[in-house]
Amino acid sequence: MYDPFQKPSLSVQLFLTLYKSNVSLVRKLEEKLEPLGLTLGRLCLLYALQRTGRPALPSELGDDLAVTRANVSGLLNALEKAKLVRRELDPSDRRRVLVHLTPAGEETLSKAWPIYEESISQSLSPLSAQEQSVLLALLQKLDCARMEF
Repeated sequence: MYDPFQKPSLSVQLFLTLYKSNVSLVRKLEEKLEPLGLTLGRLCLLYALQRTGRPALPSELGDDLAVTRANVSGLLNALEKAKLVRRELDPSDRRRVLVHLTPAGEETLSKAWPIYEESISQSLSPLSAQEQSVLLALLQKLDCARMEF
């Protein structure tokens, strides 16, 4: 008799392996970012804001990071408390709040980015460049399939 808990399907095994790998990689990365007062989520928000090159709406940042508004709010609260971002009312529409990257936020991002790149590089070093390219293509294919769902 088939027992899915003793012998999960290939899809379930793949998903659980991706999940466990992600948790492990994030944990290692966050240990390295901790001296800067950053989590991966905070770093990603700073990066998203820097990449836009302009003040952004919290909803734009949430869409970019694929997280809920509550998550964005929590990230922004922590970053604002650390003076890495600031929120102010949009002068053209006072119902909207714009998020600005502060000079301290830019400096922290510039310190954190090499740590981030090195950590990711080390974590993926068991894979050759070709294997990394294949994995990226496969994950992008999954992401496209999710978008069509």
